[in-house]
Amino acid sequence: MTAPIAPAVPSVIPQPVTVEPRSAEYLLSDDLAIATDQPGWSTVVRRLLSPGTGLELPSSPDGTFRLNRDDELAEEAYVLEVGSAGIEVAASSTRGVNWAVQTLRQLLPPSVLRPAPTGERLSVAGVRIADEPRFGWRGVHLDVGRHFMPLADLFRFVDLAALHKYNVFHLHLTEDQGWRFASTRYPKLQERASWRTETRRHLQDHADGTPHGGFYTADQLRSLVRYAADRGITVMPELDFPGHVLALLSAYPQLGNHPESGYQPATTFGVFPEVLNLSDETMMVVFDLYDELLEVFDSSFIHLGGDECPRDEWLASPAAQTLAEQRGLPGPEHLQRWFTEQLRDWLVSRGRRVVGWDEINDDGPLDGSITMAWRDASYGARAAAAGLDVVMCPLSHTYFDYYPSDDPAEPYAIGGLTTLEQAYAFEPLADLPAEAHARVLGTQCQVWREYLPDTRRVDYMLYPRACAHAEVAWSRPDGRSYPEFLDRLRTHLDRLTAIGVEFRPLDGPLPWQTGGTGALRRPVEHGGPAA
Repeated sequence: MTAPIAPAVPSVIPQPVTVEPRSAEYLLSDDLAIATDQPGWSTVVRRLLSPGTGLELPSSPDGTFRLNRDDELAEEAYVLEVGSAGIEVAASSTRGVNWAVQTLRQLLPPSVLRPAPTGERLSVAGVRIADEPRFGWRGVHLDVGRHFMPLADLFRFVDLAALHKYNVFHLHLTEDQGWRFASTRYPKLQERASWRTETRRHLQDHADGTPHGGFYTADQLRSLVRYAADRGITVMPELDFPGHVLALLSAYPQLGNHPESGYQPATTFGVFPEVLNLSDETMMVVFDLYDELLEVFDSSFIHLGGDECPRDEWLASPAAQTLAEQRGLPGPEHLQRWFTEQLRDWLVSRGRRVVGWDEINDDGPLDGSITMAWRDASYGARAAAAGLDVVMCPLSHTYFDYYPSDDPAEPYAIGGLTTLEQAYAFEPLADLPAEAHARVLGTQCQVWREYLPDTRRVDYMLYPRACAHAEVAWSRPDGRSYPEFLDRLRTHLDRLTAIGVEFRPLDGPLPWQTGGTGALRRPVEHGGPAA
């Protein structure tokens, strides 16, 4: 007599807390209906499931897709059960329902992730999944300042983040190379600061001669915020001050320390010496811009940047010396800290909380702030020890603009190396004393785009490394196994293929994803082939 075959464990990413396969399966019939008494929950299911399945999913008290409220579950927790009698979800919030349905989509054929059905038979293997996130902050950062991303691609970016249960979208809107946030009070920002004349990469002696730019209107961004919220994601905006401001100064040169110099948006990349002059007029403009920002973004977290801000201009400026004296500061080197405290207090008075890159603590812990530890995990450890909340995002493990391998054929990137295995090996609480663990809100991966001009390149650099990071952010570390993760990832990549994500294959880039022998060839200085 042949022993029954045990049901397979589903390949869900990020890995749930518990997965109990059952022998039964459930066929999604055309008349599948939703039963729930919770307002809006059935809308969540239809939003995520109807396009790819073609099912209308009407409401009915006799429906076999049951959504039950369980207030004993944490906000983002859920229980998903599939059996011969139907599908049942328990959650305490719409976010929990969102994540349950994202898991259900992974239990179905990959085609259901597309925006229209293929007509294939849709069945779900029996299973009971109980799940909740390890961290409350599971972020993914996107830089649209260096290279503009079309609005439609931002919505797609949100969809992919939600599939991997990210819940914070850090939208980096301003840079030396471009200003992307349209302002009604300062229209020159979209007229002049939103585009540059050309682009030249480091280690190249020529520019492309092609203008690059773009910006988002307030209404466009409001729709993005709503779209993300409907999928369980908070959009956190960033206007980067007081450095990285060349584009801003090109539109309003009086805000700089050398308005006579003829500021232009940067056509190259790096850290530039130009900073805001922090006069009263400049502070008014900053507050005006943030005031407009708060009208669009409802996030309780607002990012002020604060990174890579040279102080040379202030130290060499008699006007900055006088300004520091007027403000009771020991010298102009203290102007950035003064600025950060002013903006922090302004945001707090409006019910928001300031977030900044870890440089905001270089002059001592900034009370009331959230630190994004990017230079090194030790900056996060020090901030947590000082009683500050921290998001761990060290470049050693979470910077996905770095090369994904040492393959000489990799296309030109900014440098560095973050392999898929490195991304998966990241432990946000490593080397932190137990008493500091509660200060770590979570973790975030970064996509900086100096060398990622379009969405295809973003896909390649972000996936599948974001799959690994999403699991670091969501799943428990106990028993984590990279080989086991790879087994699940291979199945998951079929899902990404189905929806057209141009990810980096596990065995290396496809021919059209390599750098070739032209402008995108990996430089010799980066380990690339000889010219």
